[in-house]
Amino acid sequence: MSYWRWWQLPLFLLPSFNLFFSQSLNAQSITPAADGTGTVIQHQNHTYQIEGGISSDKNLFHSFRSFGLQPEEIAHFLTRPQIENILGRVTGGNPSLIQGLIRVTGSDANLFLLNPAGWIFTEGASLDVPGSFAVSTANRLGFAGGFFRVLGDNDYRQLTGPPTQFIFDTEQHGSILNEANLAVETGEDLYLVGRSVVSTGTLSAPEGRIAIAAIPGQNKLEISHSESLLTLVVDATPLNGNPEITG
Repeated sequence: MSYWRWWQLPLFLLPSFNLFFSQSLNAQSITPAADGTGTVIQHQNHTYQIEGGISSDKNLFHSFRSFGLQPEEIAHFLTRPQIENILGRVTGGNPSLIQGLIRVTGSDANLFLLNPAGWIFTEGASLDVPGSFAVSTANRLGFAGGFFRVLGDNDYRQLTGPPTQFIFDTEQHGSILNEANLAVETGEDLYLVGRSVVSTGTLSAPEGRIAIAAIPGQNKLEISHSESLLTLVVDATPLNGNPEITG
């Protein structure tokens, strides 16, 4: 297992980090965004069944107004065998509080979730995904033919192939806090990519790669694909063109 870590908040900042989230979070649910993406959510008992969305070649895109789970709740992404990547954005402006299970069935798809307002995984959060899992506060995800934007319209026809970049092109991005035991299957990858990241839980990716990446300023994080595994490479040139080196 490879373990990549670029930068992480020191633990003495954790109380203030928790305070930020506690002031921003209320009881949450999963609701689709009314933006024409076609995400359909059926809520039965403790399960949110997530279907629909927009397909582009082997990618499936979803858009959520809110994305949060209470304890024992399940976010169940249903997909089709040909789908290789599921990509979701959260547009409502509130951090996502995950206290339950995120699950993918129907294919071995990777799951990418973007919410610039932030993410918090409590001790009760867990994963049941067959592919790699990436959660980020980036406001855009780059592809060879275009960008998947969290806010605004997207030309989904251009968003084919695997994603190539996490892009942070505004100064205002939320943080990621993980208190959970998050694990993916053997050979898959697990990524937490945000403006600031704290993980006090455990991350497990047997024979895969784990990355905790905190991206300063207006920067992008490039994703290269080698033998179907994701490798993250920090682009040291900010989007405004002024070089910046962090350690």
